[in-house]
Amino acid sequence: MMTTINGEHLCVSLVPLFNQLSLPDQKRIETMVHHHHYQRREIILSPGDEGKLLIVEAGRLKLYQLSESGDEQVLAVLGTGEYVGEQWLYGAANEAIFAVVEQDAAICELTYDDAFTNLLAEYPELAARLLQLTMAKVRELTAQNQFLVIDGVEERLWAYLSHLASQRGGRFTLPMKMKDLAAYLGTTPETLSRKFRHLQEEGKITRQNRVVTINQ
Repeated sequence: MMTTINGEHLCVSLVPLFNQLSLPDQKRIETMVHHHHYQRREIILSPGDEGKLLIVEAGRLKLYQLSESGDEQVLAVLGTGEYVGEQWLYGAANEAIFAVVEQDAAICELTYDDAFTNLLAEYPELAARLLQLTMAKVRELTAQNQFLVIDGVEERLWAYLSHLASQRGGRFTLPMKMKDLAAYLGTTPETLSRKFRHLQEEGKITRQNRVVTINQ
């Protein structure tokens, strides 16, 4: 939930990196944030661009990279209150990721600069938390790579659903649309729908639109 103070919205309150800080400290960091509005289909981050923390205040943002063959590989779809880019706050370059607006969006951006460097020096616990969150994102990317090396699409889908269940419980909402999930898992929407139906016929899952229940 976004913190509001005297009608002022604090984007940084949406991010676990910052929302543990006191409100005065959150307001201080908010002064470093740049607010932008983007329209659908705008690409707001490309490889080679300056790395930055992107916080979705409203709308939807899709993250993807290109395979060696030039195909789009979806990494995540972010909605209101979600974010990406902790690793770039260390000053690392964005080498592979594109961010495109899927639904008109209000985005808060925080870049690596001298002011943020001084902030990390002033708050060692913030630097430690930044490292923790960066490693968590690395683990997520590693998990996706593990899904993609599974040969069968149905086995790949089942591994992905089991991974979500381990994080969110036996009943959860898929975090992205079917076409994006298909790209994430390296298949087509038609094949993905067919594999979902087969898992339902086998009694492994129950699905209503994007809500999935893992049947024990």
